[in-house]
Amino acid sequence: MKHTSLVMFLVTISASCFSQETVITLNDALKQALEKNPSIQAAALETSRQMTLKKTAFELPKTDVSLMYGQYNSIQKGDNNLTLTQSIPFPTLFGAQNGLNKAMITSAELKENVSKNELTFQVKQVFNQLLYLKLRHQSLMQQDSLLSDLLRIANVQYKTGESTLVARTSAETQLFEIQNQKARNEADIQIALRHLQLLCLLPALADVQGSLENFSTVPEMDSTAIQQNPSLAYTRQQMDVANWQRKVEASRVLPDLRVGYFNQTLIGIQNIDGQDRYFGSNKRFQGLQAGVSIPLWFAPHMARIKAASIATEVVRKQSESFTLQLTQQYNQALQELIKNRNSLDYYRSAALKTADLLITQSRLAFKSGEVDHTVLLLNLKQALSIREGYLIALQQYNQSIIIIDYLNGKI
Repeated sequence: MKHTSLVMFLVTISASCFSQETVITLNDALKQALEKNPSIQAAALETSRQMTLKKTAFELPKTDVSLMYGQYNSIQKGDNNLTLTQSIPFPTLFGAQNGLNKAMITSAELKENVSKNELTFQVKQVFNQLLYLKLRHQSLMQQDSLLSDLLRIANVQYKTGESTLVARTSAETQLFEIQNQKARNEADIQIALRHLQLLCLLPALADVQGSLENFSTVPEMDSTAIQQNPSLAYTRQQMDVANWQRKVEASRVLPDLRVGYFNQTLIGIQNIDGQDRYFGSNKRFQGLQAGVSIPLWFAPHMARIKAASIATEVVRKQSESFTLQLTQQYNQALQELIKNRNSLDYYRSAALKTADLLITQSRLAFKSGEVDHTVLLLNLKQALSIREGYLIALQQYNQSIIIIDYLNGKI
């Protein structure tokens, strides 16, 4: 009995915690997505990888260690020679490689911001869609209630002979159509919830909390704001990366330096200051080596330098093209925002009031016998279409704000 009570207590606590986690606001969804989405984590790891590679700027080639043993000084004994040689690239290569590594780190950081901006855009889009679908569900429920009442009245009138079979069938058809739309809308809600759940990497998601009418603040209409766009910053940074890559290729043409050290035996008789002296294996001779490595065939090096210069120009043109495209998208988004705001103002100032008045007066006129069933259905359909149009206008207005925030890089 005690064990059963404990299990029920734990189940109750777990259910309470689970229910709290399945309803999420926009800010919570954004925070969750930016923390747990794999695309953001992958971008952060790429930044970490580039920072780790920073240490490779001053990389030296492998040290050459060689041993020579044999009769290279005397036929009687086997001499041995130990030589260490180190090749060193020209110092300017280290500076160019270091500059390239720093540019790659900056590029990875900007790419991380691009991923965050794109994910924020996706989360806001899905959240806006969910809020719209929830309001549309409420509207469809109201339509279902109105048409159910209308069908009930049509059935009574048909039985009493005050109405025709056609009128009853028409009311029934309209109700079935609304019920079908309601079922499709509920399915769309579940699809959007699963999409948001995937973006935020949540174990479960039952609902969202927020207001479609106060979804986001209106952005400033400033064309210079797109300079903060992460994708634009990333594209421009590629010019710096390409420029450093060209400097690296140019530095590779310069001579490599080479230093070395040898330690060896010279077993045998050596003439020292006119006197012959014998040196055995216990006497070792040592010295240093120095030299340079010069490329004799410049064509491949010059081809790589030229290709790197062309790559720099390609990136510059791509950056210019992207800037023009982004500016065009921003101006178009501003026009869409103005258009959708004007449409929204129309619905709020006149259309919605007209729709409510049309529903109320039509129902009263139908009950009093002033209008027939066909006119009532036509008026209800027109009024409900206005309400649906308002929800669409509101959703599109929010979408315009989301796009402008995305273009401005507002994360």
